[in-house]
Amino acid sequence: MRSSILAAALAVTIAGSVGGCSAADRAEPGHVPVVVGAGNSDLSRLLAQIYAGGLRSTGAEVSVTENLGDRTAYLAALDRGEVSMIPDLTGDLLRTFDTLAGATEAEDVFTELNRSLPAGLSVGDYATAEDRLALALAPDATSDEGTTVTEFLRRDDVTVGTVEGEVDPMDVRMEGVGSPSFTGASVTDFMVYPDAQFAVDDLNSGAVDALAIRTASFGPLAKDLTTLPDDDHVYPAQNVVPLYRTGVLDESAVKSFSVVAGELTTADVADMIGEVRGGAASGDVAGRWLGEHSL
Repeated sequence: MRSSILAAALAVTIAGSVGGCSAADRAEPGHVPVVVGAGNSDLSRLLAQIYAGGLRSTGAEVSVTENLGDRTAYLAALDRGEVSMIPDLTGDLLRTFDTLAGATEAEDVFTELNRSLPAGLSVGDYATAEDRLALALAPDATSDEGTTVTEFLRRDDVTVGTVEGEVDPMDVRMEGVGSPSFTGASVTDFMVYPDAQFAVDDLNSGAVDALAIRTASFGPLAKDLTTLPDDDHVYPAQNVVPLYRTGVLDESAVKSFSVVAGELTTADVADMIGEVRGGAASGDVAGRWLGEHSL
């Protein structure tokens, strides 16, 4: 089977709903308010505010509905027509709609995602900004210099640190299982930390050999780390991408997604997440970024 029963059921549910005609969907695109949805994470809320700002620049009436829950919950909100679009990640969406997908490189993941979408859903251009799983070393580390992700995962004499709620140790071992280049992971020792600063401090002290991070969600501390090259694309691409209900948005709104995609970088997102975790409102942080990029 191309998809698991769970993924197939989700796809059928969404296809059935968006394939129907609500009053809002029958209205002329661009003449109804646009609702941008967000999950519970700092990343999801921040991205929703960024895309909402881009949409407002076209003259659209836009609101943001945050804290919709996990991916299953916010896709269900999209299914019910409670939101018009949701920013997400290419790799995670692909594996939601096709659990057996093996694509890992950015363009391949995007192509497969387009093919796997239920009728009635579309995606806009993906951004260079990504939240991909990566293995990172301390800046002055030399023992593993030149080691690739594939080579590191084969080792059974290393300890890897993760931040609670950001990277599950099982993902480090298994997220690459769909890749034809994945040869298995021997790493079994993990340390789970409450926050990024604690994790980096232990990495720098030598308490762990590497950190498994999400390149944007880890925040600004990521820029001081050295990530191992993933030449075999073991871990799938996770580029930021807008998912939206087909026929709800007009051409200028869809073009605004491309403008955001052309400006938003991983470093931008990581820095903004740092601001949000420091107490700034995601809408204010996104607004500043939008202003700096004339959006």
